[in-house]
Amino acid sequence: MAASIGNLMTMPVLIVNMGGEMVYILAQRLQAQKIADAKGQKVLCDVVRTMYYPRFIEELFKTQEIYSLQSTRQIFDRLAHSSIMRLNESSMDKLFDLMIMGFKLQLMSSTTPREVIDVTNNHLDELRRLAGDGDGVRALVDECVKQVQQAYGGMSLSGLCAMRQSLAVFVQDRKVKVSLFLHENAQKADGSFVVPSTGTLAPGALPPGTVRYFSGGVEANREQVPTVSSSAWEHNTGMRTQLGCNIYEKDRQPPPASNEAAAAAAPGAPAPPPPPPPAPSVSDEAKKAAAVGELNMLASLIGAGSAPSSDTFKLESLFGSDIFGKDSSGKSVEVIQIDGTASTEHRTELDSIRDSMEVEAPPPPPPGEDDLLDLMDNA
Repeated sequence: MAASIGNLMTMPVLIVNMGGEMVYILAQRLQAQKIADAKGQKVLCDVVRTMYYPRFIEELFKTQEIYSLQSTRQIFDRLAHSSIMRLNESSMDKLFDLMIMGFKLQLMSSTTPREVIDVTNNHLDELRRLAGDGDGVRALVDECVKQVQQAYGGMSLSGLCAMRQSLAVFVQDRKVKVSLFLHENAQKADGSFVVPSTGTLAPGALPPGTVRYFSGGVEANREQVPTVSSSAWEHNTGMRTQLGCNIYEKDRQPPPASNEAAAAAAPGAPAPPPPPPPAPSVSDEAKKAAAVGELNMLASLIGAGSAPSSDTFKLESLFGSDIFGKDSSGKSVEVIQIDGTASTEHRTELDSIRDSMEVEAPPPPPPGEDDLLDLMDNA
């Protein structure tokens, strides 16, 4: 039962953490493109206010199955355009890739399932600072902090493990190369991450190599067997992890390279293992059924009032050419080229599904009950 609760409480952690990454990236890119401070701050305030609209947060923290990757992308499409900023599709693709890869690195670097909740709280603290207190934004974020504490503060370890496993399944197939991670040796040329072999032990955990001997159910002796990385782990001091903080700030100090990353970067290091074979193909009928289900369920998640045309600005290219695909030595590596305007098989298929669908008005919700997808129309 506890594991099931963990599986059904994955969505709040996913949306809050990826939303935090989105605000970090937007803040950095707006500053890099020299957008006026007033407009940049308005963009951040509008996005955060829409993301933490009270009724939406209330419904988000109810038990539910985790959304698919495509449905989650729709959520953030609407969030990114809930302000006076407009992004073209190519920039939105890259923004989403950065968001999910940033959160994936934090998820894989967490030493315990409960540390994922600390990562979530770090995102909330940073959002409170970045968005300021315009239009009561800080109060909305504070309310979400309370919801996180209520939902996960007393959750069992098995529930947290199930939640972390659901998140890992969600991000497991994403291997987009990001120059920042490549430069810091946190990512390999094939897009996989280097999990650090150093860090802080979980509360109550013993250093690697500790052997305990019991007699009659009581510990009789303890010894420390030498291991490669035992000295690299520090005892827990109660300090919260730094994972989830803003990695795009200019004054941020890069983390020290891990032993694995240093070995991988050394001359003569063995080549990375070949990529895994492609996943088995899915039938056209299954693809169509899944696409229709997703489109029906998430046709519109977040709505925001239209900004005056005089205030709206459009960024044709939110990202520079150096965001993706440079390794630590500055050499180009194989990159997934994303063309937001070119026609793709996936988009063509979805377009044909949309054309063949007969959209009917959905039945009204029961009295006193709102659909999660409609709540943001009032944000």
